[in-house]
Amino acid sequence: MLTVTDAHFDYGRERILRGASFAVHPGQKCALVGPNGAGKTTLLNILAGEIALQGGSRSLIGGTQLRYLRQETTLEAPAGGTGTVLEAVADAAFARERELERQLHDVAARLAAPHDEQAQRLLVKEQGRLQDEFERRDGYTMQARLEAALTGVGLPRSTWTEPPHKLSGGERRRAALASVLLSNADLLLLDEPTNHLDLEACEWLEGYLSQHRGSAVIVSHDRWFLDRATTRTLHLDRGKVVTYSGNYSFFDEQSRLRWEQDMAAWERQQTKFRQAEDYIRRNIEGQNTKQAQGRRKLLEREEKLERPGAEPGLFRFRLQAQRPSGGTVLEARGLGKGFGGRRLLRGLDLHVSKGERLGIIGPNGCGKSTLLKLLSGRTLPDEGRVVTGHNVDLGYYDQELSGVSDHNTVIAEIGSVDPTATLGELRSFLGAFGYGEDLFDRPVGQLSGGERGRLALLRLIKEGHNTLLLDEPTNHLDVRSRESLEAALREYDGTLIVVSHDRRFLDKVVHKLLVFPPLDAKGEPTGPITLFDGGWADWVKDRVGRTQTASTGPAAAATPAKATTSPAAPTAATTGLSKNEQTRRRQWIAEAEAAIAALEQEKEGCFAVMASVEATGEQRAQAGRRILEIDAALQKHMADWEQWHLEIEG
Repeated sequence: MLTVTDAHFDYGRERILRGASFAVHPGQKCALVGPNGAGKTTLLNILAGEIALQGGSRSLIGGTQLRYLRQETTLEAPAGGTGTVLEAVADAAFARERELERQLHDVAARLAAPHDEQAQRLLVKEQGRLQDEFERRDGYTMQARLEAALTGVGLPRSTWTEPPHKLSGGERRRAALASVLLSNADLLLLDEPTNHLDLEACEWLEGYLSQHRGSAVIVSHDRWFLDRATTRTLHLDRGKVVTYSGNYSFFDEQSRLRWEQDMAAWERQQTKFRQAEDYIRRNIEGQNTKQAQGRRKLLEREEKLERPGAEPGLFRFRLQAQRPSGGTVLEARGLGKGFGGRRLLRGLDLHVSKGERLGIIGPNGCGKSTLLKLLSGRTLPDEGRVVTGHNVDLGYYDQELSGVSDHNTVIAEIGSVDPTATLGELRSFLGAFGYGEDLFDRPVGQLSGGERGRLALLRLIKEGHNTLLLDEPTNHLDVRSRESLEAALREYDGTLIVVSHDRRFLDKVVHKLLVFPPLDAKGEPTGPITLFDGGWADWVKDRVGRTQTASTGPAAAATPAKATTSPAAPTAATTGLSKNEQTRRRQWIAEAEAAIAALEQEKEGCFAVMASVEATGEQRAQAGRRILEIDAALQKHMADWEQWHLEIEG
């Protein structure tokens, strides 16, 4: 489908590609990985045909449909600058289907007008041709697929009828992702597709990609996502692309073995060269001159191996509290908080003891960051209170990146909280988290958002707090930096409370989960906040156990029996309903609520299958397809439920 051969490309003084060759075949889902600065986004631009190679070739099979989601891609308003989110996504995803729909309406209108018999036959023939193509493109399911995708990426239903410019940046990014997926392109290029997605939306995306028949090349720092969404890995490093026939975990293991083999081969060649050069030096002017000259020619002809890059291991550092806290670190009593008429927290009680590792998870907008601010004292509750324990020294990292001075240089900012560290130690520490030498002496105020975010986190790490409250700490870290932070947090002797969408990170560092419930259409929580004793993988297993059907095993949960549907809603609202009619509608409402509950439970089971390490790729694909069906059914039931309530209320 897509082939890159002997590709060369330089970006300024940076050499991005040096003779790279690889291919993406039909149906393959490929992860594109590599260190920060390796050129992954540049390579995606080359694959998309937006940047021309300076040497070599990039070829795409004729007729291949390609869609590209860039990191900065957001949903734009339809042509003319007006219209809703629904219309904008439909225009971007279903351009041909909507044109066919318009032509069908036009033909139908013309058929309704009087024509001679010959003209009538031609119009009927044209109508049949248009209908055939419309059906081949699944045009009649366009609306259901559109609503299922917007629901899947976590875009609130209340935003669908808004103009795109009224949405937040994260919401517009999610809408853009939905439009790219709905295009059903042969090849998807996705740059950080899980940005701005909550955990449920990430799981939905995994299922969607597993059942997508086309190919995909995906750049992501979400290792859990890559393990479940891809089956092949392209490793870009120092201008070369090495292909691994497995997911990220397979690549991680094999790349370490490959590095060891490459280093051993390079060291053997270096030893051979040293011995040969020593022989040449001793014999070039003696009786063995010809042999020495022959040895020199052999050396000149032998291809020199390139020294492998840095070992793909972790940068080790200690994260140590300067003084211990008391036994009780934080206690929330009857905590309540709301914004704009929405109640995010109500009557929350929480006790955090010394040494606990607590992860906070839930949908976007449910109040996770608000809870961290309440616990840290940066926001006051509407009800209840937070009590801080004896000798507790709180360190707080938020997405607003507060706590760093714009006037300091990067190295001075870190040195200010670790005055005993040598300049070399500070440089090594910064280098392990993606800061090159060109950034060491740059003022903090001139850093990008990602660079500033990493610096705020590194400063916090160096400050020696005995309690850390971290809001999305891995957002600006590459994979190796995340793994280094995970290793340090596992050895940390203090208390940790963290909000994160990085499931691998959660699985490595937390022992308990505070789980926020899903939100309803009005943004209100649908249940209580629950505390789970265990990490992410434990929670996934527990969720599988709670939702598994009588027939055990991943396959059974992937294809459960479909829930009973409720009666169809009346086509028009009525007023002045009789008591019998009101009773009938209340019965329909109860049936719809039961159907919605059953579908939600079934959907939860499908998500559990997709997250299960025991499920096969086919089982996850089945679960993903079923989720799409469930989402469409849920939309129908919810619309009916709203209609019947309106009719009763008159």
